[in-house]
Amino acid sequence: MKTKKMMSLMLATGIAASSVSFAGTVNAEETKKLTVAIIQNANVENYDTNYQTQLIENECGVDIEFVLLPTAIEDAKSKLALMASSGEKMPDVICAELTSLEVSEYGSKGIFLPMNEYLENPEMTPNFNAIDEEGKEGILSGITSPDGNIYTLADYSPEDFNLTPYRCWINTAWLEKLGLEKPTTTEELKAVCEAFATQDPNGNGVNDEIAITGCAPSAAWGCFTPYYLMNSFIFYNGDLANSGLSLGEDGKTVIAPFATDEWKAGLEYMNELSSNGLMDPSMFTMDATQFTAMLDQNPNNVGCVCVGGWGYWTGGLDSENFKDFELMAPLQGPEGVAYAATFEYSPRCFWNITKDCEDPELAMKVGDFFYRQDVSYTSRYGEEGADWSTDEAETAKKVGLYQDLLGIPCKISIIEDQWSKVQNKHWYAHCPHYLSVDDYRGLDSMQNGDDNRNAVLRATSYQMYYEAHPQLLPTLAYTAEEADMISSIATDVTSYVSSSLAEFITGNRPLSDWDSYLEELDNMGLQQLLETAQTAYDRTLAE
Repeated sequence: MKTKKMMSLMLATGIAASSVSFAGTVNAEETKKLTVAIIQNANVENYDTNYQTQLIENECGVDIEFVLLPTAIEDAKSKLALMASSGEKMPDVICAELTSLEVSEYGSKGIFLPMNEYLENPEMTPNFNAIDEEGKEGILSGITSPDGNIYTLADYSPEDFNLTPYRCWINTAWLEKLGLEKPTTTEELKAVCEAFATQDPNGNGVNDEIAITGCAPSAAWGCFTPYYLMNSFIFYNGDLANSGLSLGEDGKTVIAPFATDEWKAGLEYMNELSSNGLMDPSMFTMDATQFTAMLDQNPNNVGCVCVGGWGYWTGGLDSENFKDFELMAPLQGPEGVAYAATFEYSPRCFWNITKDCEDPELAMKVGDFFYRQDVSYTSRYGEEGADWSTDEAETAKKVGLYQDLLGIPCKISIIEDQWSKVQNKHWYAHCPHYLSVDDYRGLDSMQNGDDNRNAVLRATSYQMYYEAHPQLLPTLAYTAEEADMISSIATDVTSYVSSSLAEFITGNRPLSDWDSYLEELDNMGLQQLLETAQTAYDRTLAE
């Protein structure tokens, strides 16, 4: 039995320490302590006794002492900033999801140490250097600061399904009852929504049908219907990267899609839906719990909805209401545009070695350990042998997610799913790790008997959405000076665009205010944001 001190950064009181004892197998005399500040995740039962923690400690000969940061990301970042500015001794490692801008800023101030010499040395970082070239390039492109230094390790695990989250689903039971076809254009959708709203397709004799709905982007993943519809007028990444900026048709010019005539046309279309009672105004304010309650209504009263996945229906794939829905492809707008909100997958920054770390080589050894393939699988799926397996005897019994579509067989068999619940097997992927696109595509479809719905739906999404976008603006890396210049501008602009979008659609702000809207964007510094983003993009083209 050994005792480990866990320090929790409390929201109001600073740092408080308490002792927690647990069973472990590492001989304390042979281990070195490493303090790691990590944002508490509600789905992690106990960081000390966690399987992934034990695996790291036993194989790396290290005793991890956790400094638990607040669960709310902004509160955690505020605490981190306070630690950095107060002069107090910092933990050896910060394992919190920081933006590349934040990492660069801390690095330029000497708070985070450069890792270049470690990553360039295969003897010091064998697992990182064993990653395939495509994966290594993807990681390095996202973690290299403009000054050329690398101050962070990252999670890089691109999944096709996550790159196009704003998927729209339509109630085919209602279509069949009303003798309608699945719409392929925005005008056809409007006609279908009118029928849904007026012809009692759920058959309860009450005018309670909601033609089209969704949920606020801050409340649920991939559920904001206006982002789906706007892509029938102009490509918009759903504010998932680069403050919503994108590339113009020439592939060289950075533009603000939310300041174009096409954006205005999209607003006019959605305003018409809203004015006619076809678009649900509650989508701008309801939370995820209210959203699920709406989707679960009996009888079903939703005709068309944007959701990132079927988990928003209670019971998911087995929900009786969900069984009425099918995916709808991106709709063609009046000018022939039919895009899907898409973003370029960027690494999530974790594992920063601080200036106060007494043994940077040990911290780097542990950071590199996460990139060992089986450890990366553990970071996402849990305990090997108990929760997942790559044993051919197990994978041969399963079907890969994209096996029928792309011919990629199952390579990771899921035995016990440890996601979306409180568990004690991993850090909920909040740590460095690497899973390739092929790892994802070869994931067990989690079929039960001959039930292959999960794989079929993901493959359908891939066919409809994956390539429905123009050339993407890569995630831009700014210098510290550029970041200081535009950080507040980007925050103000994205907030204003979001609120104005809701106001224009619902009619709380007339579309005759469009010129005033553009003027206010310029007053906020939109042109400076565009010029700085263009400079950063031009820098990537020159590399």
